[in-house]
Amino acid sequence: MDFSSIPRALESLQRRQPPLDEETVLRPTRALVANPSADVFLSSIASLVSSTSSRWEPLAVGLYVATEALTQHGKALAASSSSSSTPDAAPSVYLEGPRVPSTRDEGTPLESVVPVLDTNQALVLCQTLHDVALRHLEHDEPRVRTLVAKAVGAYAKLTVELDDALPHNRQALHDRLVQSIRTHIQQGRDEQPDPQNDPHTNTPDDGDDDGDRSPKYSKSSTGALDDTTGWRALETNWQCLASLIRALGPAYVVQFGVPQTVLDDCQYSCIEHVNRHVRAAGISVLEQWLYAAAAGSPVQQALLTESDGVLRKTCRVVLKHGLADNWSQVRMAASVLCRVLFTTLQALQAPADDLYPVLLPRMCLNRFYLAQGVKLYSHETWKLVFVDSGVSLVAANLPAVCRYYVQMCDADNHVVREAACQAVAELAIRLGSDPNHHDELLPHMDLLLQALLMCFHDESWPVRDEACLACGLLCKAYPESCRPELGKLWERWTGQLTDQIWSVREDAAVALGDALEAYGADFLQELLALVDKLLPSARSQSAMTPTEHKARQNDAAAHTDSQLYSCGSLAPKLRKGGAGRIGCSSCDVNREKSPWEATDGCVYLIREVVVRCASPESPTPLADEILLPMLRELADVCRVQHFPQSDDLRTTLWRNLPGMAEALGKQRFKRLYLDVFQNLLFSSLDARSSSQLSQHAAGQCAEELADLVGRTIFRARLEDDQRDTLDRVLRERAAMPAGPADGAVFSPFGPPGLLDHIHKGTVHPGVAGMTRGTAP
Repeated sequence: MDFSSIPRALESLQRRQPPLDEETVLRPTRALVANPSADVFLSSIASLVSSTSSRWEPLAVGLYVATEALTQHGKALAASSSSSSTPDAAPSVYLEGPRVPSTRDEGTPLESVVPVLDTNQALVLCQTLHDVALRHLEHDEPRVRTLVAKAVGAYAKLTVELDDALPHNRQALHDRLVQSIRTHIQQGRDEQPDPQNDPHTNTPDDGDDDGDRSPKYSKSSTGALDDTTGWRALETNWQCLASLIRALGPAYVVQFGVPQTVLDDCQYSCIEHVNRHVRAAGISVLEQWLYAAAAGSPVQQALLTESDGVLRKTCRVVLKHGLADNWSQVRMAASVLCRVLFTTLQALQAPADDLYPVLLPRMCLNRFYLAQGVKLYSHETWKLVFVDSGVSLVAANLPAVCRYYVQMCDADNHVVREAACQAVAELAIRLGSDPNHHDELLPHMDLLLQALLMCFHDESWPVRDEACLACGLLCKAYPESCRPELGKLWERWTGQLTDQIWSVREDAAVALGDALEAYGADFLQELLALVDKLLPSARSQSAMTPTEHKARQNDAAAHTDSQLYSCGSLAPKLRKGGAGRIGCSSCDVNREKSPWEATDGCVYLIREVVVRCASPESPTPLADEILLPMLRELADVCRVQHFPQSDDLRTTLWRNLPGMAEALGKQRFKRLYLDVFQNLLFSSLDARSSSQLSQHAAGQCAEELADLVGRTIFRARLEDDQRDTLDRVLRERAAMPAGPADGAVFSPFGPPGLLDHIHKGTVHPGVAGMTRGTAP
């Protein structure tokens, strides 16, 4: 079925196989296609929604067309009135999930397929939809239940616009909804209500005095249904109630109040229910309740603005769990509710001090969550809610923030642990560099550092990666507090410098560079000794031809019956390491490190040493007598070609050489260091056996070095064949399409300019976003 427009829905109904009943379905459908009068339209709709066919399609199309007709009538009514009786501030209820693009055929206006109804005809259609909603609220087909929810919102809103017509219908529908929700919650999916189970039993206290109380119900899932689809009609019942609240606005609170039993059921569905769709639907009900209360009288607003208001207390408990839910869908719904809550309180000039200890840590961490929708939305919420007060609020609630971060460093979900490490790094950057709040983090340093050391043993490499960076930033901001653990940190940093994953090697070098700034000359000598030890490792790599390497990669026996891995992790999903648990050094499956990877890690480490120590103004300056032999050895070892990954090693060199050259300075690099790499660079550009990545990196390096030295001077220092190669490379690069300009949209889901603040240096991208503009 196609519900993108009324003509397509009617057309697809006529094409269904086997054909539908002629008298009750096809004839009314053809009448609707023929652009009927209002009376024929109403009778055709009534025929479709009351069809005795066992098929669900006629009912769905009738509901869809009738809902569109009422929506059109409501818009016309609002346009003809100078002021609407019900403000339409609340956004639409997400019935198919967020970010669903509109597929309406804008070229076919509704007026061409739906007749204009007068008030009496609109009320007749409202009554028809009301009767259908009562009958099919628990229909077996979920698409029908969703259309029922949309129909309820349409006709309920219209009855309010029409001078509060048919109030008894709303009461009957609300009672039916409440009863159905309670029945579904008590029964679960395949179990009868437990007579010994009190619906209002409190949950155990978790230590936070925030009114965290949730009713307990039977929720067995022993049947064949899975936990990712809808839970009978419970999800759509909540969506239907949300649509009703949105339609009525403050009139809902006037007519029904905020029933405690419904609020308890909603809180249970948002927190305790095992199905993520039900949790998200329950959160959408709270969102609409907030809008309705905020638009009402002072008495209604008190449900939200007073610290003991029932809506405020329920939202606080629900958001505490929803913002930390294991499903991104629920986190997104909770993030929307969180923004609505804070912006509404700001609009009503109500304090939110009691919410900060519970919600602020979760709002902070979600700005680093892996799911882009949650991450971007949380960034925007922070900018809207905490314009200039973010740092102060985080500092004021620092015990709660640090406690939550440490807890999330031990979460079962590896992407949550990764986000927690990034959040700890942000504390080091923002509070460590703020003289007004620097000392406030000192009492929590031991706790944070131990949590990061635990993440250093994680089997998920992105977690280890972020923990590595965060430890370096903590050392840079609080060197004396981290000094007792420096031995353990050195062991972990140097271990990751030779890791199998290139980004882990690079970030280990960045962390060692941060520690260099923290601990000065003594640490520098240890780094130089480490470079001397690891840099020649590639020479001991076992010889292998490209043909042998390809045959090994394509050996089916080597990749059969092996451990499966989660996305973004070289370890089984949700496995954690650390004290008392299996760590990354004892994984069930782990590829051995290769010697060339130690040399590759040294390239990144040499970059960090040169960038941070090349300047005479550096606290630990290095003279050419030390740097020049080290870079000569680097160039010599990168000439190896007896194994296939040697191209990867040279690719790393070409990507990092321009940064080192810029740190050394134009005159110094041209005088002493250009000749060291010149022949190797152009042999890589001319080598037919080089990989495309190596060729591209070498070409970009040649262009950047030429721009640094001056293209004329650079070209004059080359041999004839090297000049021809340079000219070819520059022509090819000039013909490449230009990259996105600063501020361009980097993602179809992201707002323009979101990444403008990111520092384009050697700072890790995951940390760079925390340094400017996005932090608390």
